[in-house]
Amino acid sequence: MNPPSLPGQRGATGWLRKLMDCPSVAVIAANGPTAQIEVGGVPARAWWLEAGLCVGLRLELGAAPAEGWLDDATLSLAATPAAIDDALAIDGQAWLLWHRYDHDIEARQLEERLALQLALARRLSESAQSAAAGPGSEIGRLI
Repeated sequence: MNPPSLPGQRGATGWLRKLMDCPSVAVIAANGPTAQIEVGGVPARAWWLEAGLCVGLRLELGAAPAEGWLDDATLSLAATPAAIDDALAIDGQAWLLWHRYDHDIEARQLEERLALQLALARRLSESAQSAAAGPGSEIGRLI
């Protein structure tokens, strides 16, 4: 089901044009309300929905994260008022950090917010890698 076009979006591809107007975004492929993109070199997906434009950045977790990582990450997002439009989801073997953007966001503001989402994705990826290393892992390497 394709969501309805919204006024001022120049038809069904206005959201895609908005992404292409962001210097950090490369559109790889688009099909209807979805697109495969890269944001700052990070693989991502975009999805135009009735509720807004959703962008999911792939988290680079390396090996499987430690057992408590998902709990820590989701509770951290839930406790952060600024993360009200954020969500974690698994897509096959990849974790994505999704964020919903309002339809009326300008490309310049979208670029700024994508930079914040990218920083959060990197922080979550780093926390998964440090959690997987576990406490005392540096000591074990020294001996």
